[in-house]
Amino acid sequence: MKQFIIKPILLATVVLGCAFSNAEEAESKKPAVPENIQTLQQLLQQVQQDGLREQKVYKQREREFLENKNKQQTMLSESKRELKKTQAETERLKNAFDNNEKKLAELSDELRQRMGNLGEMYGVVRQVSQDVAAVRYNSLLSVELGAESDVLNKLSQSKALPSIGELERLWFEIQKQMTTQAEVKSQQQRFVNTKGSELEGLVTHLGPFVAFTENGFLQYDNETQRFIELARQPDEATYIADYLAAKDEFATLAVDPTRGVLLGLTTQSPEILERIQQGGLIGYVILALATLGVLFALWRVYVLMLISKKVNEQLAQVDAPKEDNPLGRVLASCHNQKGLDLETLEMKLDEAVLKEVPQLEKGQSIIKLLAGVAPLLGLLGTVTGMIATFQSITLFGTGDPKLMAGGISQALVTTVQGLVAAIPLLFMHNLVSSRSRKVIQILDQQSAGLVAESAEKAALHAQKTAS
Repeated sequence: MKQFIIKPILLATVVLGCAFSNAEEAESKKPAVPENIQTLQQLLQQVQQDGLREQKVYKQREREFLENKNKQQTMLSESKRELKKTQAETERLKNAFDNNEKKLAELSDELRQRMGNLGEMYGVVRQVSQDVAAVRYNSLLSVELGAESDVLNKLSQSKALPSIGELERLWFEIQKQMTTQAEVKSQQQRFVNTKGSELEGLVTHLGPFVAFTENGFLQYDNETQRFIELARQPDEATYIADYLAAKDEFATLAVDPTRGVLLGLTTQSPEILERIQQGGLIGYVILALATLGVLFALWRVYVLMLISKKVNEQLAQVDAPKEDNPLGRVLASCHNQKGLDLETLEMKLDEAVLKEVPQLEKGQSIIKLLAGVAPLLGLLGTVTGMIATFQSITLFGTGDPKLMAGGISQALVTTVQGLVAAIPLLFMHNLVSSRSRKVIQILDQQSAGLVAESAEKAALHAQKTAS
């Protein structure tokens, strides 16, 4: 009885131990306990069946593993054989590469030795082709010869030695360009006038230097490959009419040795009105003040000339003073008051002269003020122009000088305008002041003469009385 009870307990313990040891696997596979197991004997049978089933599975896995192991071993052996073949091929290719490198180095040395002066000739040919192609592209002769040449382009870009035929064609292209440069031709060609209209007329060119029509010089635009009439003709354009009308073998004509650069600069150089516009508002103010000052000074010179003329007429008739001139008024103040002593007479004459001085010196201070203000305004324009220049530098940097040209032009032009306005105003001020001083000097001389005459008369009268 005791034995019967112990065995089921031990069996149950073993079953529970197995169950707990395989808890995770049972949870993952989720084995279901048959519901028809009612006794421990049925449970034992079920465990035995499961054990037999698992043994079959384990044996099947071992057979599969052994089969796979044999396959892997076979694959490993094949991979090793392929590796040996690859290593052998790699070694062979490496040896072949090294041999080819040595052979290539030897051939390169042999090539350099055999080339000799041919390598230098290749460099010369390439450089000459590039230079001739650039000159031809930028020359006005490209209208006749063409802007580009296939031979020059090929030789200037080629990296191989030129052949004899290519060298002969290069020589021919250079000779053709040299021959054309020495010719003076006149032919019908199309050009663009100053209004933007495209016309056709007789265009004459002196080699690659200048091209012109009867209206003036033309400028060649290599981008559009056509002639454009200069917007502003230089002074030397007057020779064109004489040249076209000349029947002699030699004629005078202006030639641009820079092949159009000087003509282009001529069109870009501003005229007087453009210079004035560069001065801006301050420049206009300077010119306005200078104009007003000069006109006012001329008016004062004219007035003083009339006064001087009347004063000179009055000098011829000192005994008959007139009120239409300063000297007449000064003399009238003396003649109207006779019987005065010398001191009173002198004071009266000084008073009369002092009355005339402001009218004679009228406007001189204004002219002098304008002559002093004009350079200061020029300095003001200089400062504002430099401020504009520095602002351009701050915004755009110093990469493009054209952005700074406006401020620099204003700074320089206003300085010039201030000096140009001040210099004539100073001369006019000197002229006006000298004219007025001349008249005032005459008044002083005549008043001093009257005083001396009165003193002489008083002395004679005293002598007669004493005798």
